[in-house]
Order: sequence, then C-alpha cells, then structure tokens
Amino acid sequence: MAKPIYFCNGRYVSADQARIFVHDLGLIRGFGLFESVRTYGGKPFLLEGHLKRLFDAATQVGLKPALNRNSMARVIGSLLRKNDFDESLIRIILTGGLSSGFLPQGRSTLIILADRLHPFPARQYKNGIELMSTPLFRIHPEIKSTVYFSAVVETMRAARRGFDEVVYVDKEGAILEGTTFSVFAVLPGPRLVTPKDGVLPGITAECVIQLARRLKIPVERHPISPRMLRQARELFITSSNRELIPAVRVDRLKIGNGKPGPVTRQLHQVYRFHIQAAS
Repeated sequence: MAKPIYFCNGRYVSADQARIFVHDLGLIRGFGLFESVRTYGGKPFLLEGHLKRLFDAATQVGLKPALNRNSMARVIGSLLRKNDFDESLIRIILTGGLSSGFLPQGRSTLIILADRLHPFPARQYKNGIELMSTPLFRIHPEIKSTVYFSAVVETMRAARRGFDEVVYVDKEGAILEGTTFSVFAVLPGPRLVTPKDGVLPGITAECVIQLARRLKIPVERHPISPRMLRQARELFITSSNRELIPAVRVDRLKIGNGKPGPVTRQLHQVYRFHIQAAS
C-alpha cells in the first residue's frame, strides 16, 4: 500500500520522508497549534471555520503561518487529490519551529497531514459511550494547542477503568468539555445545555447549535452542573471526526434510561442532512 502524501514546510513528501528538527519548539516545548478536518465525498467539511480558528489562535500566540488561508486551502485540496482516499482526516499542525532556546527564532513549522479516515465504531453510535470525569482543564482552553499530556494520561486511566472517553469538570463538578470534543446535555423541554466559556469553541458544536435552533430547540450556554446532569434525559458529544455520539453514563451516573435518546438521533440525522446539502 502506498504511503500517504503529506505537506511538510513547503514540500509534498511521502509519510516516511516527513521530518521536523529535534529542536522544534513543538517537540521540545509543546508550543504548537493544530486543527483536524474530515471530508465528506472527498471535500473538507467546515474548513473555513477550522482555518479561521487556527489563524485567530496563531495571531493570539504570535505564530506566523508560512501560508495564508487561501493558500492553505489550496494545499489541502492538492493533498486530497494526491492521496485519493475515499474519505480523509486532515490535520494541520503549526509550531514555533526550530529554536536553540526557549522562544521562537524565525520560521514556524507547518505540516499538513492527509490520512485515510477511520470512522469511530458503529456500536458507539448505536449503544452510546461511557465517560469518566476528571477535575482538570486545558491550558488556554480557547486555543486548540498541541499540549495534550493530561488528556493522554487521563484517557489511559479511563480505559483501564472501562470508560470510553474523559470529560473535564470544574471545581463544582460541572462538565466543561472533553479531551477532544464538546459536550451537550438534553434537559426536559427539550432544551440543550453546552458550555461556552473556558472551553474550546467547537466548530462542529457551533454547527449543531445552529441546527438545534432551526428545530426550535432552545440552547443554553453554560457548564453542565451535577444537578443538570442528574436531570438530563440524554447526553452527547461532538467533534469533526465523531459527528454526534451519545453518552449513556458519566462515572457511576446513568444518563436518562441509559440508552441513546430521540433528540440526539434527530440532531445527528439533521446534521447529516446538512452535510449532504453542503456537499
């Protein structure tokens, strides 16, 4: 099987030829940003929103991408044609680049990966997943940085305990977000609750919010408190490569009747209709 083609600092290279310097700040200091985008029908979905979030974050932390948004979109299109997968997962990685010290010293590193998409297991959509909570939060939560040390450690711990994913909670025990996803609770009404402050602004989450409002489902933007979680009829998570996955348990608490619910199914169906209309 042919190796995927990647874009690495201005060059298209096969996956086994992609390189970064060992003194890259993304490696030795964790100073980097990234975005993940998936395709439908071979076309990137919500790419504009992902690129905006990346460039906004780059401006905020002082990173200067070697390409502008339009050029980056063209590179992504070229990668998709070169690899010709049925569907792809695109990852854009921007780091502080080569440095002999603590601070960036010049050109940033830009890597764009296009790999074959591997969907999440069908059983997760059918039966739902179980979440483990942990009293952590991400550094600079509004930025999608490459610093996922705690997320990896906690997800390993969750897997050993039989959970599928990890959600972060604040000091009151309210759910903020997941390691790589946004979280929604469906409360009686129905109405949706999902955090806004102190979390990464989810591109998929924002799309789901807009679709919910079209369905006249009210959306509240604040953390999901323990009381709300006990009242919730349903819970689901969102991300670009997951779409919507129902969650049926958090720690020892069963959500609703412990099965994926109708509001989650309806929103997921509408989300997929939206994808088809946009393709």
